[in-house]
Amino acid sequence: MLNAIKKVPAGTFLVPMLISAILYTFWPNLFQVGGLTEHIFGGSGTNGIVGAIVFCSGTGIDLKKIGYALKRQGVLLLVKFAVGVGLSLLYISIFGLPGVFGINALAFTIVICSINPAVYLSLMQQYGTEQDTAVYGITGLFSIAAVPMIVFGISSGGGMDWTPVLSTLIPMAAGIAFGNIDPNFRSLFMPALPGLTMLMGWNLGYGMNLIEAFQAGGAGIIVTIVFYIVSVIFVVIDRNVLGNDGSVGATFMTVAGLSVSTAGILGSIYPEVLGEYITAAASETLMAVVITSVITPSIVAKLSSRENKLS
Repeated sequence: MLNAIKKVPAGTFLVPMLISAILYTFWPNLFQVGGLTEHIFGGSGTNGIVGAIVFCSGTGIDLKKIGYALKRQGVLLLVKFAVGVGLSLLYISIFGLPGVFGINALAFTIVICSINPAVYLSLMQQYGTEQDTAVYGITGLFSIAAVPMIVFGISSGGGMDWTPVLSTLIPMAAGIAFGNIDPNFRSLFMPALPGLTMLMGWNLGYGMNLIEAFQAGGAGIIVTIVFYIVSVIFVVIDRNVLGNDGSVGATFMTVAGLSVSTAGILGSIYPEVLGEYITAAASETLMAVVITSVITPSIVAKLSSRENKLS
């Protein structure tokens, strides 16, 4: 069974996520019994699992080889940040908070600024190098509310809460320190990533109501299409500028399950401004999560296979 899961692009994340999402859609309280059961299977342990993955992946960052990661993922992540923030501010200035075609500015910003680090990790375990896998923690910064907070902080003239960013960087920095002080830590923690990825996929799925996702309807599909059109730039840069196969750039064509919660987080910070848009934004983001989690892994697999065949 495990071999069959591994044959599916991003299968170690995608398969458990879809199974748990189906269970959650019809039996949302199935694992809500408290204790260890709820933390392992009921979605309550997501942050702990993500923290463990960030730490373990950090041990794989070899500072002697950090130039590889900075050249590839560093460039792509800087472009992602610039494009996400720039387009979001432009969208707000042109269409205002209500947006257009049913896509409010909150939904647009969350989707366009997001990367699904779980899909990234699962795909890089299949098609990338150890250094590609190790950068998981940095991609995770685009799954939390940090970048959308910057957007609405700028547009509203408010401040920025750096706590979510620091909470991601601290375990990653600790992992980097352990992995470079003694390489044996790297060989101890890195093999844990596939198992942790499956647990993360399950926990993120057990919080996704697929019926609510599809109720987002046309607006959710449209914002996902716009997201894909914008994200083509990362494949182009990866292939034509950085001289790679485009597979890492294609992993940026994903929206994180954690990003669904960003609507509520921002709504609590700016209740009078964004309060009325929270529900629609969360539903449209969830639709984008489901669509990109299913489609993007196949795109990455084709790009990687194409390069392998040419080489």
